[in-house]
Amino acid sequence: MKKRIILALIGICFSVVTGFAAPAPEKEIMSDLKGFHGSVGVFAKNLNTGKTLQFNQDAVFPTASTSKVIVALAVYKYLYPAAGSDQISEYEQDIRLMITVSDNDSFNDLLDKLTNRDALDKVVKDFRLRQTRIHNEEAFKKYKYHSVTTPYEMAKVFEKVYGEKYLEKEKSQRFKSYLANTIFHDEIPRYMETPVLHKVGELDAILCDVGVIQDGYDPVLISFYTNTSDHEYASNFIATQSAKIYNVLRHK
Repeated sequence: MKKRIILALIGICFSVVTGFAAPAPEKEIMSDLKGFHGSVGVFAKNLNTGKTLQFNQDAVFPTASTSKVIVALAVYKYLYPAAGSDQISEYEQDIRLMITVSDNDSFNDLLDKLTNRDALDKVVKDFRLRQTRIHNEEAFKKYKYHSVTTPYEMAKVFEKVYGEKYLEKEKSQRFKSYLANTIFHDEIPRYMETPVLHKVGELDAILCDVGVIQDGYDPVLISFYTNTSDHEYASNFIATQSAKIYNVLRHK
């Protein structure tokens, strides 16, 4: 009960759409990020004004389940064109489950269909990602994880997805609807009273969330990666700092 009361009070403090919460100064956010107990990297951007906030944005982190966004894009871009209607229906079902509930069976099913992983490498090249590797043996040798990225590079992917600049319109809008309707609300969306298109990831000591907050004025993209043994601490930190970042970057 005590924990719920504390979280409720924090939620009031970080209500970001009513106008009652004063924007946290950028230097306060930077101080918070520097004080994180573990490793943290953030890249955030107002997609209308271009204003950014960055901290360790080029640091390499395991992707955890944010790699599922790349897998979905690879299927849409490189498997759909040669697929029949029944196969497309199966792909679509797997993509929906993989994004909305982070279903690992659907994820593995799609990976099996991406037989030699060339399509994953093509997506990485399409976005000109220098440090991102998805289900890659070289990444495993170097980082002990098969899939790695940086906050900045995953933000690049989300910006193009949100702007419908990678897939054709119909696929883009369908994919965005999945991102907007996930079952996960504890990180970036926690203190938001406005839609968030996002994909969360959790693995070992990794907790991350990448998404776009839509308030009807300025979409704000936040790519947030953490590495710490305390996932509850990391979750609270991502939620709180995302609210502060949104208030700094949003239209005033």
